[in-house]
Amino acid sequence: MRLLGDKISVIVPIYKVEDYLHRCVDSIINQTYTNLEIILVDDGSPDNCPMICDEYAKKDSRIRVVHKKNGGLSDARNAGIDIATGEYIMFIDSDDFVDIEMMESMMKNMIDNNVDMVVCNIKYVYEDREVVKYNQADRILDRYEAMEEYLKDGVVQAVAWNKLYKKSLINDMRYKVGKTNEDEFFTYKVVDKTDKIYYNSRPFYNYIQRDSSIMGKYSLKRLDGVEASYERLNFIKERYPDLYEKEKKTFINLFIVTR
Repeated sequence: MRLLGDKISVIVPIYKVEDYLHRCVDSIINQTYTNLEIILVDDGSPDNCPMICDEYAKKDSRIRVVHKKNGGLSDARNAGIDIATGEYIMFIDSDDFVDIEMMESMMKNMIDNNVDMVVCNIKYVYEDREVVKYNQADRILDRYEAMEEYLKDGVVQAVAWNKLYKKSLINDMRYKVGKTNEDEFFTYKVVDKTDKIYYNSRPFYNYIQRDSSIMGKYSLKRLDGVEASYERLNFIKERYPDLYEKEKKTFINLFIVTR
């Protein structure tokens, strides 16, 4: 085990995932980077998750448990941000898990290259196979390059959970509560606050593919994605005019598909 430096606050929103929670939390507490504050946010889960969280807190002093009324993923993440004391923040979804060298490697990228955010590669884990998302080498992106990658769903994606953030980036930001596509309202604004982002090509984050996940089914609430895209379109028009025409085409196509 190695203790390299500043503390990472790892925020894990939890709701009805008792079959997956042990694997997720074990992958965090066994990290080779040990200076962690592990915030388990029980979002009013009706199963055994609250008890599992409390049991972990008794075994590991780095774990803090928040029990709250159910408010959704955004509300749970916000509750974690509100009490986080680390210099850095990471989000991990409670039905996923991470490789044990993830935080050490990403923190080294952060410090050695003086960047504001580190993004790692993703492994999609199905019942019968695993698929690595990207086939690209490590690299550093400036703010414009990072936003360009974000808009084309490149190595900088909207998802919250394969990233290590300087906490100063999101001190005054919170997720929109009640939105299904919560990341799409949030992440591009964080990218806009960075100077440099490091892309780590190792697929440290294991993204579990299951039919019962929030994004696995269609509902009218998926129209939140259209709202988020419209907000982003206006943001890009003002802040990144060179990218506006391409983003406008993306928005029009999204609107047609959603209808």
